[in-house]
Amino acid sequence: MRRLVLISTMSLLLFAGCGLGVSDYEDAVLDGVSDLNLNRPESALDNFNRAISIDSTKADGFLGRANALSTLRRFEEALPDYNRAIEIDPTLANAFVNRGSAHSQLGQYEKAIADFEKGLELDPEIDDPPGFLKRLFSNEPNTDKGIRRHLEFLKQKAISSEHSS
Repeated sequence: MRRLVLISTMSLLLFAGCGLGVSDYEDAVLDGVSDLNLNRPESALDNFNRAISIDSTKADGFLGRANALSTLRRFEEALPDYNRAIEIDPTLANAFVNRGSAHSQLGQYEKAIADFEKGLELDPEIDDPPGFLKRLFSNEPNTDKGIRRHLEFLKQKAISSEHSS
């Protein structure tokens, strides 16, 4: 979840730093990303709503709003935004992984498994657990493979659920 947020932030900062200027839409997304990174999900939600009202044809506004909703543990509300982000850009590995996390929180293990597998298919490097930016600047090794480990856990949960039904 945070990987897309951080990548979006870095991309927007690079564009802004190159003198290209930032559009109102990009400004709203950047504000939302900043709010999420500062653990202000309600403010992030407002900024992503602003981004979507400016341009509802771009995926990152919907993905950001879904991430803000997930941060607030409003997983059911986040799902339509993850779906919309994927409709707009079906190559967004982060949208699949984050939607998979929402499905997992809701106990929808089969859907979570499918989303995690699709996210890993689209971007095998997405398996870095949160905090990769911190490791980038601190040279901490990346020894954990969070998504793949969680995927195996979900597969076991799904098997357990089938047997108890």
